[in-house]
Amino acid sequence: MKNTLLALAITAGLSLPAHAVTMDSATLNGNLLDTSFSTPSLIALDVSLLNNAALSFSFVLDAADIAAGGADFNAILRDASGFGIGSLNVTTGGAPVSWTAGSVRAATVNGDLLDANFFAGATVTEFYFGNPFYEGGLADWRIAFAGLSAGDRFTLDIATTPAVPEPREWMMMLGGLGMIVLSAARKLGR
Repeated sequence: MKNTLLALAITAGLSLPAHAVTMDSATLNGNLLDTSFSTPSLIALDVSLLNNAALSFSFVLDAADIAAGGADFNAILRDASGFGIGSLNVTTGGAPVSWTAGSVRAATVNGDLLDANFFAGATVTEFYFGNPFYEGGLADWRIAFAGLSAGDRFTLDIATTPAVPEPREWMMMLGGLGMIVLSAARKLGR
């Protein structure tokens, strides 16, 4: 639906929202991305993870970005695969940007927010960097461009791993597999 609306907006000649720092390319590996909440001073990524393949975003800076000195950053990573997010790693490459960390939160299966130990026994289904919902008391991350020039590029790489099943889930899976093997053996024995 979003792609259809985007195509209609482009063919109708409507202008799309300006983006902070030009995204040159994105390697999504089958995942979905929405950047429509980005503004000239904010990089906003809304990512729906359909699998746990790595994501990579390449950005190029222009003179206005350098003059601004940096851009705010927020993101929502949403697990749509059903496996949950077991761990998360965010790295940058290319031009040496510096980060000022803002708020980080995660939501569990039932929507409860986790503030300290994100991966402590609960399957994380959403991860929030910065303040994507404009809530009081939360801060966006800040990417600084000190020492960089127009035309410099940097990448943002995000890697997730699926949540590891708990021991009782392994036991249930092994029990189910045992029942399948027993059923197959009985059928072969007839």
